[in-house]
Amino acid sequence: MGLAIYPFTLLLGIATALMATMSLAAWWQMLLLAMLWRIIDRHHYHGIGYQTRLAWIFGLGYFTQGLWWLYISLHDIGGMPFWMAVGAVLILSTFLAIFPSLAVYIGARFYQKSYSAIAWASAWTLMEWARAHVLTGFPWIGFADAQVSGPFMGLIPIFGVLGATFAAVWGSYKIGSAPGRLFLPLISLFFAIGISSLLEGIEYTEPVGKRFDVRLLQGNFPMTTVYSEEQLRIQNAFYLETFTQKPADLILAPETAITIPENLLPPNWDQRIKEYLSTNQISLLTGIVGVSGKYYANRALGYQPNGATYVYDKSHLVPFGEYIPPGFEWFVRAIQAPLTQFARGDSNQAHFPLNRAQQATLYGAVMICYEDVFGSEIASRLRSSKNPPNFLINMTNLAWFGNTSAPWQHLRLAQLRSLETGLPTIRATNTGVTAIIDAKGKVQVQLPIFEQDVLTGSVQAMTGSTPYVLLGDRPIITLSFLILALCWWKRRQSK
Repeated sequence: MGLAIYPFTLLLGIATALMATMSLAAWWQMLLLAMLWRIIDRHHYHGIGYQTRLAWIFGLGYFTQGLWWLYISLHDIGGMPFWMAVGAVLILSTFLAIFPSLAVYIGARFYQKSYSAIAWASAWTLMEWARAHVLTGFPWIGFADAQVSGPFMGLIPIFGVLGATFAAVWGSYKIGSAPGRLFLPLISLFFAIGISSLLEGIEYTEPVGKRFDVRLLQGNFPMTTVYSEEQLRIQNAFYLETFTQKPADLILAPETAITIPENLLPPNWDQRIKEYLSTNQISLLTGIVGVSGKYYANRALGYQPNGATYVYDKSHLVPFGEYIPPGFEWFVRAIQAPLTQFARGDSNQAHFPLNRAQQATLYGAVMICYEDVFGSEIASRLRSSKNPPNFLINMTNLAWFGNTSAPWQHLRLAQLRSLETGLPTIRATNTGVTAIIDAKGKVQVQLPIFEQDVLTGSVQAMTGSTPYVLLGDRPIITLSFLILALCWWKRRQSK
């Protein structure tokens, strides 16, 4: 194919990202990854450097397509010049593409014919883990996110999304090598899929208490209203009015639903809300711009029927969006975004208590927007909890990214967190996707995106822990290192 291999590999990466939200996405992505393995394997005679370059080109296409919506927040909303916004997306994609290229490099260095499939899978898994941790981490659009409804979803409560990554990459290699080996590798692949299917039936958590009713508010306010005082008042009035429209056990509003900072709100602004909640025995949790010392905070403010309040400040902040890394103040001035320096909340804050008459207290683990991307951090929070949570809460505002794939990518991440923890998720978003997800990661009910509406439903709280919550990523990371060590030893022996 000569030089044509480069654009072909780039298009292969773009296609893999495009397939992520489609029907049977997990299977399509495995087939496309199988094509990548065949391309890399066929060019082994060019050397490891050439194979690594092909993987980087694939990653560049994958991440550019998967994250292009960042351009909307940088240019359309942030006001960054066109060339700079495009450049920022390409720079980020260029950096993220390093991880799959390193996976191919490591896999090739540790290559041993009899163990080739697990060597590639181990290297890829370790690089996905690294991507989630380097420079605060960015595990968005993981290569196995589609396994939330794929053949290896049964592994997620045990090994987390990295376990599904290992299996999906291993399976892709089996598919890619099948034509040259009389399709015998498919036997082991179907056997593994069968085991994963059996694991799906295992219940790691169990119901606790009666179902509780929820009202999830979706205001659908465009992000540009952040610059208009009149529109801010309209947004605040909508939520303040909707809070008291209809009873439920829990009312949940999105991230920064109340946009006026707490210190600028009039005294007793929430008095009528407190009285309504007390009279009707309702709990409420809303996003608000809080104040912590000399900084603002991305805060969840909760109210209990007994008058008690609850505060959770976002802990895992978004670089450049919520805090300015040292030396990058010029970047923030270029995008002209307000409130770019937030206070960081503690990593082990108390969970939100849901109190109901004649019922034991339930607890919800609060995650604001981007925080539910980090499965290992959530598992750690649950593992160290004084009061283990019974459900997950996500409050987010994706109006920054317009009508793109971002809301659907984030919904899939929320589904993964429910699968990993065995707990249901309720998520209230500004523009979508507002939804209720059960403990098996299935969306039970959702609102259409970009519509102002309220989602009502009921949720079954759960108790107990999955193996992933108890052990985190340690088992799959240890397994991957041991496999690479075995491959290295076998390779030395063969020499």
